[in-house]
Amino acid sequence: MAGFKTHLTGGMLTGAGASTIGLLSFNLNITQVFSVFVMGSLGGILPDLDSDSGKPLTLLFGTISVLIPALLLNRVIDTTSISPEFLVSYFVCCYFAINSLICELIKKVTIHRGIMHSIPFAVLSGELSYLLFISSSHSLATVIGLTVFAGCCVHMILDELNSFSLKFGFVPTLKKSSGTALKLKSANQSANIFIYFLIIGSTTAIVLFKV
Repeated sequence: MAGFKTHLTGGMLTGAGASTIGLLSFNLNITQVFSVFVMGSLGGILPDLDSDSGKPLTLLFGTISVLIPALLLNRVIDTTSISPEFLVSYFVCCYFAINSLICELIKKVTIHRGIMHSIPFAVLSGELSYLLFISSSHSLATVIGLTVFAGCCVHMILDELNSFSLKFGFVPTLKKSSGTALKLKSANQSANIFIYFLIIGSTTAIVLFKV
């Protein structure tokens, strides 16, 4: 499989390409362009959420545990008053809940190259990213959703490209990992049902409720 640096580079290139398109075609401002780049880079390593250890997991959960509470802050503000003590409690609790509890749960219920290395997971990641940014604008949310989806797909394509070796220096030979990244389902039926259930929910939120 491709290494962490390769996936991060692939994600950064995806983010850079998407941010350029957003700047030229959607008139995104500099802050929005940078957000597209960051989310594309994150998408490039997102399927490695199912890694039990190492740089991908540490970087991913460290980033997500700050990013998600920040993106949800506007909606939280609508339901409560903001004060310094609230912000301290909110961000610290969210950080430890995501970086510790949720991280440990994911490590226990997933296996590497499982459902998180699949097209459905890429779709879900793109849709959830859209929903997180829809409060800004439809254009930005669309660009970011597609960018995260593309970043996940680039990750899986790189894994598949690294799933064969050259025998005698020129004869392609498939490794056991071939076909385990770019797929529509995993061997775990419960995980498959859960991911497709989440996709139905996120798609409903996007299409029917027009959020």
